[in-house]
Amino acid sequence: MRDHFFSQLRPYWYIAAEARELGTKPLTRTILGERLVLFRDGEGRPAALIDRCAHRNMALSRGRVSRGAIECPYHGWRYRGDGRCVAIPSSSSSVPPEEIALRCYPTAQSDGFVWVYMALNPHTSPPHFPHLGEAGWTSFTMRTHFSAGAFACLENFLDCPHTVYVHRGWFRSPHTQAARAEIARGDDWVEARFSEERDAKSVVSRLLFPSGRKMIHTDRFLMPATSRVDYVFGPDRHFIITSQCTPVSEHETEVYTVITFRFGRIGPFVRLFFEPLSRRIIRQDVEILRLQTEQLKRFGGEHFTFIESDLIGPDIRRLWRQALGSQDNQRKTNHPSETRNVVLRF
Repeated sequence: MRDHFFSQLRPYWYIAAEARELGTKPLTRTILGERLVLFRDGEGRPAALIDRCAHRNMALSRGRVSRGAIECPYHGWRYRGDGRCVAIPSSSSSVPPEEIALRCYPTAQSDGFVWVYMALNPHTSPPHFPHLGEAGWTSFTMRTHFSAGAFACLENFLDCPHTVYVHRGWFRSPHTQAARAEIARGDDWVEARFSEERDAKSVVSRLLFPSGRKMIHTDRFLMPATSRVDYVFGPDRHFIITSQCTPVSEHETEVYTVITFRFGRIGPFVRLFFEPLSRRIIRQDVEILRLQTEQLKRFGGEHFTFIESDLIGPDIRRLWRQALGSQDNQRKTNHPSETRNVVLRF
């Protein structure tokens, strides 16, 4: 399924960069194994082309933006945002032939990010990060490079048991508890809603989670590569961690995480310690997934064993296969909600 992912899961929006990164100079990004050049046109709108000049295959990202077009550093050929070549300095013709054009990709700027649609003619807009920029909410963004595939990242972000060992003491502490998980499924999403979850007795819970309040914890996966984790303690205390995974290659993923929380008037002050704490925790995930990737490369393939407590990973694979149109998933099947009791160590 790995090769198919990069060739077939294209009709979706992926984050290519933070909007502030794309200024007057071009950027290069790789999404789904394809190298792109990003730049702003004469109107300041983002554009994305394949990073290869039609003339001698030079990387356009090594050139410059001139008069709203990307200029090749080798012979000065210029391309506008729709991929059309608009200038060939060495040619006697003032108008380049129409057939000289590069593949372009639909782009959009939303929520402070530049998004690229990796197919033609999107019928949707880029997704929005929940409550970002709303009054009463505080947010910060983290961009993290993982030496791991998108599936490994997504499953990790939505997996409770690993937090006991990878984030021992920081996020959860080891003790067994029976947690009821209600699993709901849709055509392009899956959700695990936990109840009867006790205080984790960790650094995060002591600093941020109010004692004596019931917690509603929800983990969600949304196609093609987004995870969302909610911790709700009532209308005045809510934490949301949303990660959009942009697949770079089979074993590389760029993850854009937006953490948004409601903490009353002191929210901006809470961010002063919450942000570095979050970065410390995500670095632990970076390291454990790097080690996992080494094993996948060493032994080849993905020899996984799924058990009852692997709540969302199997559904991520199902939804990907469904999108790929494999023979046993030609039609979207109905997967009703279910409630099951699982014993998780967190």
